[in-house]
Amino acid sequence: MPVDLRAMQCFLAVAAAGSISRAAETLHIAQPALSLQIRHLEEALGVTLFMRSHKGVEPTVAGQRFEIHARDILKRLDIACEDVRDLMVDPEGSVAIGLPQSMAKILTVPIVREVIRRWPKVRLQVIELSTGYIPGHLLSGHIDIGLTFRAHANSGLQFDQIVDEDLVLVGPPGQFANGHTQAQPLADTVRLRDLNQYPMILPAGEHGLRALLDGYLRTQGVDLQILAEVNAIPELIALASAGVGCTVLSYASVCAEVRKGQLSAARICQPAVSRPVYLCRSATMPLSIAASAVLDLLTETVRTVLDDGSWPARIGEVAD
Repeated sequence: MPVDLRAMQCFLAVAAAGSISRAAETLHIAQPALSLQIRHLEEALGVTLFMRSHKGVEPTVAGQRFEIHARDILKRLDIACEDVRDLMVDPEGSVAIGLPQSMAKILTVPIVREVIRRWPKVRLQVIELSTGYIPGHLLSGHIDIGLTFRAHANSGLQFDQIVDEDLVLVGPPGQFANGHTQAQPLADTVRLRDLNQYPMILPAGEHGLRALLDGYLRTQGVDLQILAEVNAIPELIALASAGVGCTVLSYASVCAEVRKGQLSAARICQPAVSRPVYLCRSATMPLSIAASAVLDLLTETVRTVLDDGSWPARIGEVAD
């Protein structure tokens, strides 16, 4: 018996709901009809897709594998339909972008504003994610485009470096001398090996920024005084501003607060500490017309905010 698209849609609805009755309500079909769809699908595949219990249903190992393939097949079908339905002149469809906190702060407003203005039929979703989760969301099809700080080889994803960001030591107002112009906003520098003189509040070890900083510190043989670990950038900024401890963040994350006198910051030197920013997407699944348009807009917006100083960073090595 062949497996049809309706059966895959029913399967995914049950997997998402964890219950055949709840999935039936979502799909607006009778529960016995949905149960029959799942049974026929299991017979066609020759495997059990769900474990049943009084609490509901849960995908088996085979069901988990089939869920990945079913999502991929239906996503590709959506892209194919969009490709033949609309041209670039009037793209239509859903597009999801995954952005880290610091970049969501800079890019969300101009991107959302332009998508609404240019392409009213595009349903844009901007999802704020820790960068460690972005590759997984791309591979599962939950987002179409992402920005992250690491390139993962042989991951099924395409990574293009677009920006280099400087990391800075951040403290309360007045701890470090700030410059007087937008072009030269930081007057103080701190050597990397001297970071151990400052009580620190940093993201936890698995956080992308912390992993990058730890790599620099290992090369210098430096151990830090870490008071606490906090992953959220707004809370790190608030703690530094209150003088609870210093932290290390990208200058883009704190430039507005530094210019307003709510924080002070110093450049890290000998060596300077920077992080690359990568634009990433699936290496195997083609983007829809709508997602391609948003990808071009994202690249255009990055160049604009770099040029006008809204994002104080440098164009990456392979941005062209």
